[in-house]
Amino acid sequence: MIDLQVAAAVETDCRAHVPGLRRFVRDVVAELAPACASLTLRLTGDDEIRDLNHRYREVDRATDVLSFPGEATPEGPHLGDVVISVETARARSGTALRRELQVLALHGILHCLGYDHETDDGEMEALEQRLRERIREPCRTGTVAFVGRPNAGKSTLMNRMLGEKLAIVSDKPQTTRHRLIGILTTERGQIVFHDTPGLHRPLHRLNRRMVHAASAALGEADVVCLIRDAAAPFGRGEAYALELVAAAAAGRPILCLLNKIDQVSKPKLLPEIERYADRGLFEEIVPISALTGDGVERVLEILWRHLPTGERRHDPELLTVHTERFLAAELIREKVLEQTHDELPFTTAVVIEAWEEGAKRTDLLAHILVDRDSHKGIVVGRGGKRIKEIGTAARRDLEAFLGRRVYLELQVRTHPGWREDMAVLGRLETG
Repeated sequence: MIDLQVAAAVETDCRAHVPGLRRFVRDVVAELAPACASLTLRLTGDDEIRDLNHRYREVDRATDVLSFPGEATPEGPHLGDVVISVETARARSGTALRRELQVLALHGILHCLGYDHETDDGEMEALEQRLRERIREPCRTGTVAFVGRPNAGKSTLMNRMLGEKLAIVSDKPQTTRHRLIGILTTERGQIVFHDTPGLHRPLHRLNRRMVHAASAALGEADVVCLIRDAAAPFGRGEAYALELVAAAAAGRPILCLLNKIDQVSKPKLLPEIERYADRGLFEEIVPISALTGDGVERVLEILWRHLPTGERRHDPELLTVHTERFLAAELIREKVLEQTHDELPFTTAVVIEAWEEGAKRTDLLAHILVDRDSHKGIVVGRGGKRIKEIGTAARRDLEAFLGRRVYLELQVRTHPGWREDMAVLGRLETG
C-alpha cells in the first residue's frame, strides 16, 4: 500500500503530479519489495524538511529528500517513510517538476530498501540509473496560441513563461500588433508560443491585419489558450472572443486562463469560472496572475501534457525567430507608449531606417511615425524633452538586449494614413 501525503503548503504546486507519482511509486515498490509491502511518501515544503533534517541528522538546512527505513508490521513489511521538499525540487528542476519528484522518490525508496550509495560498490547507483530510464518521456513539441481581448495580459504571460522579456508590455490596448513568437526549450521538449494581437473590431487595415494574425494563430496551434482579464466586466468583446475560439479551434485542446486574479476577490472570480465552465469548451479553466506568476507553473505543466510528441523544430538556443531589427523597433515603441501615456493610444509606429555595426558599438536611426503634425509635437515634447527621454530609455534597453554599446538617433515623421499604407505595414512586420 502506498500512502501518499501532501502538505497543505505545497498542495497547489504539486496537485497535477500526484496521480502519476503515485503510479510510479506503486510500480517501483511492486517490483523491488516483498509482497504486501507498504510505503509512506510525503510531499512537503522546505520548512518541514529542514526541521526533520535538523532533528534526525543534526543538519540545519532544507534538503531535497529524506528516507526513514521502516520495519515489519502485522500487516506486512513497512519499507519506511520518504519525505520530499517540493520547493527544493522545483528550484532544481524548473518546469520539469514531475520528473524530479519521481527521481527523488526513487532515490528515497532505494534507501528504504537498504541500498546505500556511500558504502556499496556502485550497486545502488547502477540500479537507480536503470530505473531512471523509465522516467524519461517522449520529447514533446508544438505551438501554443495565446488569444484574447486587448490588454488581457497575453504578452506578460509569455514573458513570464519564457523567463525573458521578449514581448513589449503596456497598459494600453492593442500594444501587440503582430504575432510574436517565443520559444521555450527544456529537457521535455519545445513550446513555440504565439502571442497574438488582441481580438477587437478592426477599423483600419492595420487592425484587420492584427485580427487576421490572431485568427491564423488559432488555426495553426496545437493548443489554444484563451486569456481573459478576470478583473474586467464580461461584455460583447469577451463573447466575441469565445465564439471565435470555439469556431476556429474546434477539435484541439483549449484552456481558459482567467488572468489578473491578483486584482480580483474570490467571490467575484467564482462566477467567471462557472461562466466559462458552462460552455463545455475548455479542457481546464485555470485562474492565474501573469504579473505575479501565480498559477503559471500549473499552466505550463498542462501544456506539456497536451503537446504532441515530436522532435524540436528550432535550435534550442533560440528565444525567438524575429530579427534584431524587429525587436529593436518594438523596444523603442514601448518607450513611446510609456512616455506619451494616453495622448497617442494607437497612432504611432517605429521603423528602423538604418542599422550599422561598428567595431565597438551599433548605430541606429529610427523613425517614429505619427498621423498628424499635432501628434509630432506630443512625441517631441517641449524643447525636445520628451523625445530625449524616449531615446535615453530605449537606448538603455537596447544595450541590454544587444549586449553592446548603442548610439540611437530618433526622428519623428508625420505620415498621414500610415495605418492604411501597405508598404509601411509590411516593414513593421518584418523589421
